[in-house]
Amino acid sequence: MNIVAILANGVGARFGSNVPKQFHRVNGKMVIEYVIESILESKSVDRLVIATNVEANSVYLADICSQHNIDMIEGGETRNKTLKNVIDYVACTYDCKKLIVCDAVRPMITGELIDSYFSLLDLNDAVVTAQKITDSLGCYSFQKVNRDDYYLMQSPEGFDFRLLAENFDENSALTEVTQQLPKDSRIELYFDFNNNFKLTYPADLKYLEALIKDMDNDIDFSEILQSVTRLRSYLEVNHPKETAEWIDILKSEASSLLKKWQIESYRVIKTSHFGIIFLATSIKYGSCVIKIIPPFIGRYEGERSCYQKINSSYMCEMYDYDDSCSSILLDRCDMLDFAFDRDNNAVFSFFEKVMNGQKTAYSAKDFKNYRSILENKLNETDFDYKKDVITDYVKRAVLKYRELFSDESPTLIHGDLHRYNIMRKNSEPIAIDPIGYIAPREFDIARYIGTELTDGCASADEMLDYFAPLCDRRRLESALFIDIVFRLHNSLFENENYDLTDKWLEVLEKLIIL
Repeated sequence: MNIVAILANGVGARFGSNVPKQFHRVNGKMVIEYVIESILESKSVDRLVIATNVEANSVYLADICSQHNIDMIEGGETRNKTLKNVIDYVACTYDCKKLIVCDAVRPMITGELIDSYFSLLDLNDAVVTAQKITDSLGCYSFQKVNRDDYYLMQSPEGFDFRLLAENFDENSALTEVTQQLPKDSRIELYFDFNNNFKLTYPADLKYLEALIKDMDNDIDFSEILQSVTRLRSYLEVNHPKETAEWIDILKSEASSLLKKWQIESYRVIKTSHFGIIFLATSIKYGSCVIKIIPPFIGRYEGERSCYQKINSSYMCEMYDYDDSCSSILLDRCDMLDFAFDRDNNAVFSFFEKVMNGQKTAYSAKDFKNYRSILENKLNETDFDYKKDVITDYVKRAVLKYRELFSDESPTLIHGDLHRYNIMRKNSEPIAIDPIGYIAPREFDIARYIGTELTDGCASADEMLDYFAPLCDRRRLESALFIDIVFRLHNSLFENENYDLTDKWLEVLEKLIIL
């Protein structure tokens, strides 16, 4: 097992407070909480042990330890005696191979650092955080001292547990544990962790607060939203008050979310419409996509639930989600243009999976009802652009739906399977960005065909014939007409101009000739 121990038994004599410094709050959290959260983000840790004065300090730690299944054991009078308690407890309780020891007052560690130390222990007996000495170094005899002969030794420290247990002496005057190991031990000095701040004096709290704030404020969501022009325009017109509140939430919550998902780099997709999208790299998940959806536009719950419920054989993998930030973490697929090609079997095979794979249970309250939304468009007449023509199309679409689909038992469909929401992963087509409609299955194919028609990729006749083996052609043709009207009406309210509206009208005029 890989075990991490936090030494948290210090009383902070130099700190001059009745509250031990590891339990002081910085930016709303105890100092030790930052340490715990970073350790829990590690992919390599099997168990976390905290050594402290249990009777005195359980008031600070009991809930945290219970919530995260952390072992809390009694500390000792000195650092070495506390570490001895850890060694004895671990030896009696677990089959431990590697142990990493952390200080409760060094809160800048990361899950990535812990993972690195466990990896280094594959080739070494110990690994210790080290720092070069950059100040002048003196001695009390005032003799010449070469600082290059020395370095600072800090925690975290990692050990081959068996070697540590066999050689550790709690009564040793040496507080640097690696100095107790046999001389032929392989010890790795790790010089690459330079931000290893230690809370020692009361004045340090201000420095630590500034460090954490600087780390948490790396992302300016107000600036990001300004760069995502299509989303910004939509929100400014439709949800100005809610948008300001949403940005405030992201400022306080999203940095912790990115830390939890171990995001080390990202870039923003500036053309997105209904959310802020990051193409990111995670230490834990690798290449991924983060989608942060405004909670007040009615898409987040449905999209998250679709990834959970729709057949995974053709859906992008959702790694995780976070309701507080209305955020979804997804596998990153290849962004290829999945255009229609009647000679390309991949298109047909993909929709064959779509038509045959939608048999999962669902709760109607979690998803949008396509028929209800369509019928509500009869009452959504607050527009002037070509009003009579578009209103007539909506009436005809509602009648056609009632005629052909009203007696159906609709299922949960993706709802937005146009070309740009079909990508590739390992040469296989994968769907992203589901809306989640309760609707007849033909409407997934209809959504794809509609987009191909606006892009002029093929004729309606050609595509209807192509997909005929998967469903009744008459039903599919009716679904296509209904869904184009559905999207035509949406285009009136989702765009800054009516270019797309005119495109849909042109497609409808050609479709009626069929």
